Amino acid sequence: MNKKFIKILILVFLVQSLHSQELHNVEGRVYNIETGEPVSGASILVTKTLQGTSSGANGRFELRLPAGEYHIKVSSLGFSEKEFLLRVPSDNIEDTGIGLIGKKIEIEGVDVIGSLFIADRDTSINRVPVSILPAVTRISAIEIERQGAVTLTDAFKYVPGGWTETRGRKVKQFFSVRGQRYPYPDYSINGIWQKEFEETSYFFSALDVESVEIVRSSSALVKGLSGLTGVVDVRTKRPVGETISFSAKYGQQNNYVTNFRYGNKINDVTFNTSATLFGTDGPPGRNGKERIGNFHGDIDWEINSKLKLSAGTAYIGGSREFVSIIEAESSAPNLLGREEAFDPLRTSLNYAKLYYRGDDNSLTELQTSFSYRDAYYRRYDLPGQETGQEKDWEYGFNLLHSRPLSSTNTLRLGVLYNHWEAPEGKRYYAGRACNVHTWSGVIASEQRAGKFLFDAGIRLISGYIVEFGDFGIEGGMPAVLLNAASIEDEIAPLEWQSVLGVSYIHSGALSFHYNFSGGTIAPRRGSLTDQGVTPENETRFQHDLGFRHITNNRNEITFSTFYAQRQDALELSGETVITGDDYLMELYENLDKRSYGVELSIKFNIPVIHSFLFANATLMRGENEIEGRMEKDNKLPNVILNTGVLFEHSGFDANLFVNYTGPYTNNRFVRGPWIAEHGDFPLGDFFSFDITAGYTFDRRFSTRVFAEVKNLLDQRYLTVAGYPDYGRLLFSGVRINF
Repeated sequence: MNKKFIKILILVFLVQSLHSQELHNVEGRVYNIETGEPVSGASILVTKTLQGTSSGANGRFELRLPAGEYHIKVSSLGFSEKEFLLRVPSDNIEDTGIGLIGKKIEIEGVDVIGSLFIADRDTSINRVPVSILPAVTRISAIEIERQGAVTLTDAFKYVPGGWTETRGRKVKQFFSVRGQRYPYPDYSINGIWQKEFEETSYFFSALDVESVEIVRSSSALVKGLSGLTGVVDVRTKRPVGETISFSAKYGQQNNYVTNFRYGNKINDVTFNTSATLFGTDGPPGRNGKERIGNFHGDIDWEINSKLKLSAGTAYIGGSREFVSIIEAESSAPNLLGREEAFDPLRTSLNYAKLYYRGDDNSLTELQTSFSYRDAYYRRYDLPGQETGQEKDWEYGFNLLHSRPLSSTNTLRLGVLYNHWEAPEGKRYYAGRACNVHTWSGVIASEQRAGKFLFDAGIRLISGYIVEFGDFGIEGGMPAVLLNAASIEDEIAPLEWQSVLGVSYIHSGALSFHYNFSGGTIAPRRGSLTDQGVTPENETRFQHDLGFRHITNNRNEITFSTFYAQRQDALELSGETVITGDDYLMELYENLDKRSYGVELSIKFNIPVIHSFLFANATLMRGENEIEGRMEKDNKLPNVILNTGVLFEHSGFDANLFVNYTGPYTNNRFVRGPWIAEHGDFPLGDFFSFDITAGYTFDRRFSTRVFAEVKNLLDQRYLTVAGYPDYGRLLFSGVRINF
């Protein structure tokens, strides 16, 4: 009897033990309480155990825990840490919402995106494949504030491999990554692709931006059409509760910025409104006066548990003088002494998304957008004040669908249509109408197999050209170009883009990534060579290989190597012609190119001194084929370095940002005799130091007073001949959260 009784006790104990070890799924989402935006890369730890995970790119996470009570600790850079008690299975463990409060002073590290955790059923619409995570950067609103960024382009300054070529800022600022230009990266607003946004970013207010995600390489097939040259996705601010804020700063050269924002959530509707005014008188004696206003509004409506509507509008208006070219020995003679301006300047951006979640966890999103740009060009140094209107608009529709085919496989589909029209052409070219229809389709898939995640996709792009003549030529140039006709009633050449990637998730902290992409890129319609013909399509193949390691306290190191092979790449030929209206037109050529290099990014918390350190370096080499040989491309900098030290304690904050861009050359806007005597014009090779410091009073209202110093060393560096930096600028300001 005793033996039988003991056997029964052992059996009961084993049954209870097995029952107690039954694992339950705990799923949830980490989000920013102030904006409602998902928080990616947040650490979710089960205290006093070895278990934990990280939130994915959409803020989702998943744990498997036996029944019991657990203390959960959630942390992420830039947010206050949160702890709570979780009862399993009695609590609602199928949809646990964890809201984090952003720290008022602490800054996130540059280049923060994604996580090593892969959700089984992540059906995000605009998802970046995990295999490309080492080449993705996320810039938060906190970082934008600490950098003192005014425009969207200002916010890109410390992106790994980021390179901004500035022509007096009031003319153009073009941002590229890893030296890959022509075309430049695509842009999207809240995931909605914009065809002609690249010349809007340098007067789009950065103070309306919650975050910017920059894909520095390929693979963004769902996000944009030019994924082979990078994609910039801008996310605007979204409050969760009532939010009122005011900020203002003033500095030398009559630089000023003011911003007022009000947002709230009423029942199922969240809305945000903001107004930003900024301007400057420009450098003394060089014109450059600017007065720009941004007015922005967004609304989100949770219609029901399955249906959501998001919409937004932005209006930009004002005037802008172009900073005059100086130093005749380095400039094109026909541009010296010009006095030019856009006055008035008007831009309107409008977009909407209808978002539906199916019972099978599928997601469908219908996007639509309409953008209108209207600027009056005035040239004051000519009799009668030459004027012209640069007007264009575009509208489009994009239907995206994502569905899980199994617990380990997700399929994504998309079709897009866009119509762009510029009835009088563009300012820098003889004005003839542009009218282009674009359509494309994309299919992508992700497959999980143990610790491996595979992704693949292909996009096809074509369209119909009703008319494209803004690059038409009139008078004053070689005869071969005189008869260049508008392109009319043509089917656009078919472009294709493909991607194949694989990630190996070694552990919750370490992952390895490889990504291949390839495809064709058509030159902008109307581009001409010095023989008067359209350049060939470029064929491009790219490889990315790297790893990411993230520690429990959110220190991170990311390393990647990249290689790009470009056949018939589009490049400025160095030849120019003068149109009959005395405009300078630059001509192109096809040549084979390749570039390769390494990128290293480090983010490190130093709690003992209440500081955070980030550093990133891009070392690269570009080569061109010249007479059958690959020779160094001196038009690209070989090195781009960024670092920052950010301190915050007891209300005080101090932030130092440093950028170094290596030497390169370019002869644009340089006179031929100067080149003959001195050689190629040197650019780059400069250090830029920016400092911000402030103190935050946390009383009835959170108030931060601050000071900024731009270009501390007062270096007059150049990124394009004839347009040196303004030099050292001092600012002071205040930000109040009511």
